[in-house]
Amino acid sequence: DTTVPAGGSTSAELTVTNPCDTPLREVTAAFGLAEGWTATPGTLDLGDLAAGRTATVRTELTRGEGTPNGPRPAVAEVRATSTGGARVSGSASAEIDGTPPPPRGEVSVSTLDFLTADNGWGPVERDRSNGEDAPGDGKALTIGGTTYERGLGTHADSTVEVFLGGNCSTFTATTGLDDEVGADGSVVFEVYADGERVYRGETAHGSDAAVPVEARIEGARKLRLRVTDGGDGNAHDHADWAAATVRCGTGGTG
Repeated sequence: DTTVPAGGSTSAELTVTNPCDTPLREVTAAFGLAEGWTATPGTLDLGDLAAGRTATVRTELTRGEGTPNGPRPAVAEVRATSTGGARVSGSASAEIDGTPPPPRGEVSVSTLDFLTADNGWGPVERDRSNGEDAPGDGKALTIGGTTYERGLGTHADSTVEVFLGGNCSTFTATTGLDDEVGADGSVVFEVYADGERVYRGETAHGSDAAVPVEARIEGARKLRLRVTDGGDGNAHDHADWAAATVRCGTGGTG
């Protein structure tokens, strides 16, 4: 598992092969991690490695509290001495994903940390319509004359991804073009669970009524909400995920 919440840990395995036709002596492996991450043990002594032989070592990677979310590099550097006395080395790298804790209970998506928040105009807004360039400059989320306290205000093309940790079962929302664009705009709403599309709506226009969405996301570690333009460019495509909610268990694997 390469997704780790703050304060959590994951096991890492490194396989070292001697490709030479002579033994390697004093083989060591040292792990280099991003600030706030630690490896236990940080350095491993593999001893001597015969020609053509392979050795596997393991370490525990721990993410400190307060470290930022997102992918971080993990690098293992292997050093050894050849039979002729020369020092040789090699390295391997992988990516570890620092994630928020999984949601528990019934949670508004607008309260979750975003893993991704790409938007066609300005930032993705929490509990506001799309607005302009600045965060928080949108209006109340409104579709068909009904206002919503919670939700996401986006602009096609848009992608929002949040971490679920395999702890949630259902995603619900009310979707549509925000009333602020009148009869303009056309978009398509899509929902993905771990990269698999689990919902795709019909093309929505500015004059259309709100559309309720319910999608099964059982066991998914990541939820992605995507809005594309309706095939005619993204002008006026202020798309609302009103009342966007995930229903989750009270536990979670992280």
